[in-house]
Amino acid sequence: MSEVQSTGPRKRAGPRDVRWYCDVDSPVGTLRIVVDSEAVIGLYHGEHVPPPTAEVLGHPVSVPSDPPAGVPRGHVMPHAAPRTGDDAGGERIRPIAAAGESVVEAPDTSRRLLVRTAGELREYFAGSRRRFDVTVVLQGTAFQCSVWAALRDIPFGERRSYRDIAEQLGNASMGRAVGAAVRANPVSIIVPGHRIVASTGAVVGYAAGIGVKTALLEHETAVHPRNPLRATAPAESGEVQSCGGAWWTAGRSFQAEP
Repeated sequence: MSEVQSTGPRKRAGPRDVRWYCDVDSPVGTLRIVVDSEAVIGLYHGEHVPPPTAEVLGHPVSVPSDPPAGVPRGHVMPHAAPRTGDDAGGERIRPIAAAGESVVEAPDTSRRLLVRTAGELREYFAGSRRRFDVTVVLQGTAFQCSVWAALRDIPFGERRSYRDIAEQLGNASMGRAVGAAVRANPVSIIVPGHRIVASTGAVVGYAAGIGVKTALLEHETAVHPRNPLRATAPAESGEVQSCGGAWWTAGRSFQAEP
């Protein structure tokens, strides 16, 4: 079980306050991974609505489309757009600082986390991974955290309705509030908001569009054929717990704002 970080306000900036991101290709378009020094804190689609702000993304880091076993090293420059294109030998493209700009080096832990997350996403789309192992930390209200924890309990290849989640949380009438929390989920796919559908089974509402949501659901059904609406106990063991406003499941923590 991952360590649950303090949810209290930070009095001064530290490593956890600096964010790094990279773009990776996928069968459903560009995915943008955001990390700090310890965990994944965002995963956005290229066509995410609303799009993440520069403050949410942090500093860009370029990683190889097919990274080597070792950790790629290099530098990143604040406010520089991700650089793409052909690169001799498949090495990471190193951004060059403009006049008067300082070059910022991403910490090893953040680079490793970006590469590992990109690798797990490739395995997911290749059909060899059904559960993500990277640590994810999300900050939100206590209610949002409870919804996000419930999303993590939906087994690969299955679906739940907004009402199902509301009932699971003890109030069947708060389906709309559940929908708002699902839309606020900053870590797509890994925290699988795409597995939430209407009570009729219709595919509705997704930050990257219904087409992308449908593609993700069809991918999981093809990899693991089963009755997608079957009501079963969660595939992942580990009861969702709370402590000081923080919610977590094995390998992931969810932080509630005070």
